[in-house]
Amino acid sequence: MKVLIVTSDLYPAIGGPFNVISSTVKELLKKKKFSLRIYAFNDGKKKSFFKIFRIINKFEIIHFYGGWSFHHIMVYFIAKFLKKKFIISPMGIFDDWSLDQKKIKKKIALFSYQKKILDDCDHIHATSNKEKKDIQKITSNENISVIPHGISEILDNEKKKEFFINEKRKIIFFSRLHKKKGLDELLEIWSNLKPVNWELHIYGPDYENYKKKIIKFQSECSSIKYFGPVFNEKEKLKLFQIYDAMILPTKSENFGFVILEALRSGLPVITTKFTPWENIKNYDAGWVYDGSKEELKHTLKNIFILDKHTFCSKSENAKKLFQNYKWKNIINGYLKLYEI
Repeated sequence: MKVLIVTSDLYPAIGGPFNVISSTVKELLKKKKFSLRIYAFNDGKKKSFFKIFRIINKFEIIHFYGGWSFHHIMVYFIAKFLKKKFIISPMGIFDDWSLDQKKIKKKIALFSYQKKILDDCDHIHATSNKEKKDIQKITSNENISVIPHGISEILDNEKKKEFFINEKRKIIFFSRLHKKKGLDELLEIWSNLKPVNWELHIYGPDYENYKKKIIKFQSECSSIKYFGPVFNEKEKLKLFQIYDAMILPTKSENFGFVILEALRSGLPVITTKFTPWENIKNYDAGWVYDGSKEELKHTLKNIFILDKHTFCSKSENAKKLFQNYKWKNIINGYLKLYEI
């Protein structure tokens, strides 16, 4: 069996999708049950569009991550012309918030080609039940498998995470600097609250010059600090060890890989109901709020007065929740997807 995984963009600055696709390929290769290659049109290297036809012809299964792109259309038509099995992982592009951005353009694309591709592909891979429901609103294709993203273990994960080890307690935001991630509301509320014993540290690559907004809020509130992006896996693990909570006040996520990374490190997570992470509440591994500014303010105010014992308890629960996403519990879903 020969599998080709294809995507439009694959480089560290895109965040979650890079980590997800890279780690998935790495784990699949460990199985040594099939030939696997990954191909990205934009990964920092110059490529000819004409080569993709020849590459696709060498594989039996074509698995595309993403959508809304010329690459997506081209790969689909080439795969169908060559009678290859075609699988798509939409990566959250069909949720309500995403469809509402550039709404008219996306409606045209949806009914001119995107729906046809979904209807006609051999299989659709959703990463959560939430994403599956979003996809079902668009297509009648019943071949949809829900397979969450997996993550590797940390070798010293048995060590208890320590809390309140800094002079001030710290919350980390670790994601792309983008309006989708809810940074506007977070910065505004944090600046209004001006907590004395807490700091908000922001890490992530800049999109559309978003850094300017952070600098403006920094000048008004000294407890807001921006440190830029961090792409190295080891550095990221070290970072998570020095924080007391991770926050992602996002407006839309089909999965939210950084949430899983935080849980793996025993870091309690603050996020919204617009993620497929209701289990954070069920496991008492953090806080899930309704996405409103009022509720975010209320949640933060409550967190600021909690004791160390509460954070330690939520940390242990975060590690328990992470256990469900170890690769050994996920990988068979992919093998079944490829019918190996």
